[in-house]
Amino acid sequence: MNIFLGILILDIFLTIAGFILKFFINENFRWPLFSFSLALGVYIIIRLMNLRIFQFENSGAIFSVKRYHPLKKGIVFPMVEYPVNMLRTLKRDRLLFSDFIIIEVHSKKKDKLIRFSIKVSSFSEGDYRKMKNSFQ
Repeated sequence: MNIFLGILILDIFLTIAGFILKFFINENFRWPLFSFSLALGVYIIIRLMNLRIFQFENSGAIFSVKRYHPLKKGIVFPMVEYPVNMLRTLKRDRLLFSDFIIIEVHSKKKDKLIRFSIKVSSFSEGDYRKMKNSFQ
């Protein structure tokens, strides 16, 4: 997040400096540079808005999964919170740019499986093994 913020600030600073010192920039390069700077700024803002922290906790009796934005203040409520004995499967679905953790939990009320699919990014194989081993 800090890297994105640094690049965004540098991008804004260079855009402002380009407008102030535009007589140093060739006319043929002004609009392409401005367009590139604008596109980079929009891309970074979208990435910052979609940034989420994935937090897994297993106390032995209850497991919980939280996913929240890093700038969120206050109480963070879990997305998934169930007793460990109700867990049926825990899988990792790998895609090109992101991974999904798929959790299936047995429901006593409906007597069927409830499936949760949680998007995670930069989730290593070691992290997945630690998560899987915490249930055994």
